[in-house]
Amino acid sequence: MIVAFIRAVMLYAVVIFLIRLMGKRQIGELQPSELVITILISEVASLPMQDNSIPVINSMIALAVLVSFEIISSALSLRFHKLRNIMQGHPVIVIRNGQIDQNALKELRLTVNDLMSALRQRDVFEISQISYAIFETNGKISVLLKPQNKNLTPEDMNLKPEDCGLPFAVICDGDFNAKSACEADITKEEVDRILCKKNKKISNILLMTVDKKRKFNIIERKDRP
Repeated sequence: MIVAFIRAVMLYAVVIFLIRLMGKRQIGELQPSELVITILISEVASLPMQDNSIPVINSMIALAVLVSFEIISSALSLRFHKLRNIMQGHPVIVIRNGQIDQNALKELRLTVNDLMSALRQRDVFEISQISYAIFETNGKISVLLKPQNKNLTPEDMNLKPEDCGLPFAVICDGDFNAKSACEADITKEEVDRILCKKNKKISNILLMTVDKKRKFNIIERKDRP
């Protein structure tokens, strides 16, 4: 039992490390080649967990080869356009000026229901409002609405809202995040002073964000006094 536990821990650590090497794409954003490698990794890693007679080192070598192949193929696809098209495919326009391209749907083997479902997930319910809809290589759909159907922006109304930048989480779950604080250009001493004025400690804070205009948002933890 101890041997099985150690083998599982080793394989888990190796798989996590190799997946990190592949990059940070989410599952729904994987290209076909990346999805295949991910499936193969899970299969290869599961075999020695189920059968202790299979040497762990053999699985580790196979996993390393699979990930190396993915990294190399990704580098080659960046350099060679034709190889990228072969491995990843190309975007396909399925709607032009409010009209469905039925030939494109046949090429993608999509039904109208599939198309409508994808559009609803983008909060688009009326095809006539769409200028272009494109199925990307990762299976997601990009939608460009006609000008008259787009939401108004401050620029459309000649407004210039204040740019407060990105709020950085300087405290998360009671811990001070030095990297985020550096991005926000604020020191731990400043954070302590702000919290001191509110009679709070870092350990009492669930989340504290700050932007470049020094606007703070503080949420207290409920599990601590």
